[in-house]
Amino acid sequence: MGLFLWDTKHLIFDSMKKRIPYIIAFFGIAGLIYFTLAGGESAKEYEASVFDYRGEKEDYLRTNSGSPFALEGEEAGSFSYFPVNKKYKVVAKVEKIQKRQISIIQNNDGSSQRYLKYAWLQFELEGSVQKLLVLKPLFGSILFLGFADDTSGDTSYGGGRYLDIGEIKGDRATLDFNLAYNPYCAYSEKFQCPFPPKENILAVRIEAGEKDYEK
Repeated sequence: MGLFLWDTKHLIFDSMKKRIPYIIAFFGIAGLIYFTLAGGESAKEYEASVFDYRGEKEDYLRTNSGSPFALEGEEAGSFSYFPVNKKYKVVAKVEKIQKRQISIIQNNDGSSQRYLKYAWLQFELEGSVQKLLVLKPLFGSILFLGFADDTSGDTSYGGGRYLDIGEIKGDRATLDFNLAYNPYCAYSEKFQCPFPPKENILAVRIEAGEKDYEK
C-alpha cells in the first residue's frame, strides 16, 4: 500500500509505555490526492472519489499490521459515515500567522503537547462565517487540523475529527469535510491523540465525514 507512508510504529505505546508525540493522519498522501479532485467533476464522480478514499482507509485499517485493530488482535467492525454532501467541500481564505505563537493542546491521556499556530482558515458554512486554526508541531512539518462541532459526542466521535492538509500555498485552501476521519484513539485507547484546539470547536453541525465508531 504505497499510499500509506506514515510510520505507524511511532503511533502506538510500546512495552515501555513510550509516549506518542502526535497523530496527524492515517494516510496523508492519499488524502492530498483526493483533495486535488475538486476540479470540475460531476456530482457522481465526486461521490465516487469520496467512496474510493473511504475504501482505501478501511482496507488499511482491516489489513495493515500497524492498524489499531491488528495491534489489539481484533477484527475491524463496520465503519459509518454521513452521506456525501458537496456543500461541505469549501474554499477557505488563508491567513498565515506571522508572529510566533504557541498553542498547548491536550491529549486524550491527560498529557499535553505544544504546537505553533500556523494559519487561520476562514470559510462560510450554513450561512455563517467559520474559522479553523491550523497547527504545526514544534519539530516537524506535517500540519495538524483537528476540529469538533455540534455532532461531536452525538453522531460523531466525541474527541473530534481530523482533516488532512498539505503545504498551504497562496491565500486559498480547499477543505473537504466529507473526508474527515477519526483519530486512532476512537478505535483503541492505547493511542495518544491530540484533541482539537478550543479555537476549532465549531458551533455548527458538520454532518459530513466519518461518524463515531461503534466498538
